[in-house]
Amino acid sequence: MTTPYGRDSLQGNTVTAQRVVSILEESGVDAMMLCMGEEVQGADVMIALHARKSAHYVADFRELNPEGKVIVYLTGTDLYEDIPGGCLVCKESMEQADGLVVSQEASLRSVPKEFLAKTEVVYPSIELPEDLSGDCETESDLFLLVGHMRAVKQPFMAVEALQLLDDSVRLVLLGNEVDSGMGAMAKEWQGRDPRFEWLGGLGYVETLRWMRRSVVTMNTSLMEGGSNSVGESIVLGVPVLATRIEGNVGMLGADYEGYFEVGDAQGLSDLMCKVLNEPCFLERLRGQVRVRGERFSRKNEASGWMNLIQRIV
Repeated sequence: MTTPYGRDSLQGNTVTAQRVVSILEESGVDAMMLCMGEEVQGADVMIALHARKSAHYVADFRELNPEGKVIVYLTGTDLYEDIPGGCLVCKESMEQADGLVVSQEASLRSVPKEFLAKTEVVYPSIELPEDLSGDCETESDLFLLVGHMRAVKQPFMAVEALQLLDDSVRLVLLGNEVDSGMGAMAKEWQGRDPRFEWLGGLGYVETLRWMRRSVVTMNTSLMEGGSNSVGESIVLGVPVLATRIEGNVGMLGADYEGYFEVGDAQGLSDLMCKVLNEPCFLERLRGQVRVRGERFSRKNEASGWMNLIQRIV
């Protein structure tokens, strides 16, 4: 399995690749991960994560092993940026693939029609670490935004929504700077508003503990294929206030009540206000999240990958 980032990267693509490799190994498959700068080796099957950024892996694998099978795992960038933009590299990767994977059902609408027949939905699994166990008291005023800072994630829209609320609310942002200048912007907002705190990128367990403490988490992205942090929040039973985009709707369900429109700071602020002041609304969100959590099991994801691999091999 390939990832276009480094082995020690905290990017979602590398986290996904590590998880899938471990699931395949548990299922009896001899699996390994290839990262940025590493050379393709012979194998029966390659799973290329990201149609555009892993296109060179696909081409090299086809040349090295013409009889091998290729699965391309389409990311949010593929589905909502590169493919709609007419990226020829993406199209070539999809044409060469024996199978395509998306991480939730809503993304099927963004797969070009000629490739739908070979596309499967494999929901990502979320397995909580054992050292996360134990009671944790929810802080009713704590809103949490988790994600490395990139323009596509719109991290400061949550801070803009915060400006429309009173002092009874706190906002914490967890994530490293990816797009240049965003760290400085986070520090500037932090200096201007004591209700907002940027803690940078934390370890996995510590991040999950922050999520458990929060009353809700937030996803303000312009596009997502299926956010790891949204899935983690669902499995933790913590509601998410999320943009109404395919990736989030596919994770949370079409009838979920915690959506706001892309770029709508007022809409997000209104939902935050409802969370703070309407206990029945918050309980409905919690109930909806609990129902969705069942599909993110490791057994379910393992079954999806093995069925696909057996079908194409």
